[in-house]
Amino acid sequence: MKKVILAVSVAVMMAALVGCNSNAVQQKKAIDEPMKQERQFMDQAIRQHSPDVMRVDVIDSTVVFTHIYDGIVDVKAYTFNGDVCTAVERVYTFPSQMSALRHYRDAIERAELYDNVELFNNQVRYRLKESQQYRETKGLTKDQLKEKFDKQIADAKADMARDKEKMKDHHRGRSHK
Repeated sequence: MKKVILAVSVAVMMAALVGCNSNAVQQKKAIDEPMKQERQFMDQAIRQHSPDVMRVDVIDSTVVFTHIYDGIVDVKAYTFNGDVCTAVERVYTFPSQMSALRHYRDAIERAELYDNVELFNNQVRYRLKESQQYRETKGLTKDQLKEKFDKQIADAKADMARDKEKMKDHHRGRSHK
C-alpha cells in the first residue's frame, strides 16, 4: 500500500511538472529532481510510521503542496505568473475507487468552487474557480504561499509532538498508581 501511495504521488508530481516546462532538458531535470525528493520524502515518512505527511515544494513557477493522510494523497499545484497565482489544480488519489467516486460526487455538487472535475479510477482532479483560488491564496506571492504552507506544516508537527507528549504523560501517570 505504501509503495502504491509513493508511485501515485510520484506520478502526480510528474504530470504537474510536464505541463509547466516547455524545454525538454528543463523537463527532464524538473521531473528527475522532484521524483528523487519525493522518494526520499516518502521513504522517511514510511520509516517513521507517520500517519500524516505534509510537504511543500517550489518547482519553477508552481508551488506544490502534498498532504498524505488516511491513505489519501492530496496534491495541490498553485501556478504563478510572476507574483500572481493564475491557476490551482488539485488531485486526490484515494485508496479505493469507491472513495474516489464519493469525493467526485461531492466536488460535482460544489460546482460553484471547481471547474473541470474529472474522475480516473481512484483519482479525482479539478481546477479551482478564480474566486476560490483567490480565497486560498489571498493574493500571496509564490514565496509567501510557500512560507504559509511551511508554517502550517511546522504547526502540525508541533501539535503532533504535544499530543505525543500528553500521551506519554498520561501513560506515566497510570503506571504509578
